[in-house]
Amino acid sequence: MVAHLKLVSFNPNPLLSPTTNLRNFVRYCQNELTLWQEESGFSWESAYWPNPSRGARVRFTNLDNAGMHPSVAPSDRELIHPALIDVIKSYLRYRHTLKPHGNLARELQAFRALDKALTEDMDVPDVTDVQFRHFQRAAELVEHMSGRQAILASLLQILALLSEKLIVPAEVIRWQHPYVKEKSYDNVRGSNAPADVKIAKVADQDAFFSIADIFSKPLSQLDDSDIMVTSITALLLSAPMRIGESLRWRTDCLRTDADKNGDPQRYLAYYVPKTRSYTRKGVPTTIAEVAREAIERLISITEEGRRLAVYMETSPKHFYRHSTCPDVPDDQELTRDQVAQALGFMHRKACEDFMRKHTGNYSLTGFTLDSLWEIVLAEHRENNPHFPYQERAQEDLKPLKMSESLMCFRRLQLGARVSTSPVLLAPFNPDFYRKRLDGVVKLDRKNQRPLCFFTKHGFNPLRLNSHSLRHFINRLAKQYGMSIDELTEWSSRASVRQTRTYLHETHDQKLERSSLIMSTKQEHQTLAPVTEEEATSYGYGPFHRSRYGICRRSWRAGPCNKFADCTNCSELLACKGDKIALAAIKGDRDNMVRTFEAARVAIQNGERSASLWMQKATPQIQRLDELVGIMENPDIPDGTPIALTGTDFNHESLIVQDQAAKAGVELLDREKLALEFGGDLIECLKMLV
Repeated sequence: MVAHLKLVSFNPNPLLSPTTNLRNFVRYCQNELTLWQEESGFSWESAYWPNPSRGARVRFTNLDNAGMHPSVAPSDRELIHPALIDVIKSYLRYRHTLKPHGNLARELQAFRALDKALTEDMDVPDVTDVQFRHFQRAAELVEHMSGRQAILASLLQILALLSEKLIVPAEVIRWQHPYVKEKSYDNVRGSNAPADVKIAKVADQDAFFSIADIFSKPLSQLDDSDIMVTSITALLLSAPMRIGESLRWRTDCLRTDADKNGDPQRYLAYYVPKTRSYTRKGVPTTIAEVAREAIERLISITEEGRRLAVYMETSPKHFYRHSTCPDVPDDQELTRDQVAQALGFMHRKACEDFMRKHTGNYSLTGFTLDSLWEIVLAEHRENNPHFPYQERAQEDLKPLKMSESLMCFRRLQLGARVSTSPVLLAPFNPDFYRKRLDGVVKLDRKNQRPLCFFTKHGFNPLRLNSHSLRHFINRLAKQYGMSIDELTEWSSRASVRQTRTYLHETHDQKLERSSLIMSTKQEHQTLAPVTEEEATSYGYGPFHRSRYGICRRSWRAGPCNKFADCTNCSELLACKGDKIALAAIKGDRDNMVRTFEAARVAIQNGERSASLWMQKATPQIQRLDELVGIMENPDIPDGTPIALTGTDFNHESLIVQDQAAKAGVELLDREKLALEFGGDLIECLKMLV
């Protein structure tokens, strides 16, 4: 068999003008190249073109309308200028014929920026007259985009190819975009980004707690969308994964094997499309049971979907007999209610709208299960263009069948106000998860916060990005000692440099890690509190005992200046009848008496300095005895406030001391004078006041 190969090459004529070469280039790409010709619905004039590498479509909307909702058909003024749209289509077809790749959407975004830059400067944009100022303007237009560096790199590639075809000036090959060095992605948002940028990527802790709270509720209080959101979140916290990889999870993706120590270790096993390899990702023991529960919940809500998928794979000729299907022969005419019941509609009006789409009228009469099945199959083929897969199959790689996938949902299963279809499948879209965790207000919509999982359950409108969970897992693993090489492998990344983008350590965390490495960190252990019985075993001596603890001193150091001094505070206010306070006062008095006795024994044994303790304790014991007497006096009614005249502390004295210090006056401490010169001196001073 002889292979017929066609050389793909457009050779411009240097004797012709750039405009003529452009016209010939467009004609060649439109008429000679056949890429995407066999794709369903492809047309050169269409505003929609296929993007096979992504299993989706692209629209030739202009930059201002690039974010238009997919369900909205763009008008002519919302599309790229007609003078440029054929140029764009020609480049895309030529470039992807030579070398297919997955960056078609990025190239289109680059063209959008160039389109706006040219239309702002020209009445009719002419790509053959592109100047450096147009390129600079395009760079300004994408400055706010996180992928600006890659978009402008694509634009330079576009201009270089058009220059090679003698369509744009040759000088374009010397142009450089401004987002390099300190303005590059690595320095702005990547591995070398500022700390505040990396911190902003951290997942919202309140969102974590909210999802965990809902996950812990009984299953009877959760619908299928709640189970989907909470279970996927649990799995994304089990290992660093991408939300798009959920389409590769099988029902048995969580497995168990023995580690090198012989202990059971759970891991997630699945295929990673980005690295084109199978992976086994270990699941930390702390979350292993949560991951198991999440898998079981997802299996439970998608089991019926997999049964339906298995049935659909057999190319069936008869109606799928689901649990609520009318129990009648396939060729028996159905009543209107039976038609709605067979198709899974709770209300006849919704069923009529569905039938009108396929039959042109609202009638529900004259149908059998066999005739309904033809309608179901037509709808099935429209909703599941890649069946038996959920996504487009590639030549060298086929995705999971829906019957094998953990994420096999039926149509409308995740809806809040409609019933789940028992006969139609719905390919799982990661947006089903993303949009439910986005609490951002959409001002341009009637429902300004659609599908918000958090407000649905009474929480504040939070936002959780699925990729921030990947950031969170990476940082947590790094902080607890996982090497960057291990982390790169665990995260299924191509290089260590990509991993660094996800990592951020605060200054304190860096100090902590450095001190551990250098063995300079001194761990301080807090001693456990002792009981009253244990404190008694220490005996009594030169230390203070109170309800707050024990303060050790020596006989020669003397008692603390504030030793049991609460009763000398003018701010103290006791309440007659307070049993807790009375017990505390008695306890303080008893401890003081024991200290007094211990000091007397010490004096008898020759420790003369213990006399200071006796001098300090004597008035304290007397004062506590007086207070106990007042608290136990039956003539004083309960609830009476008791204020003692303090000898030492009150807030007014602090103010006086502060003012005296400012004036350079030293106020003598009355208690120190009493200890040094005796109480008689204090009494004499009182008489002088």
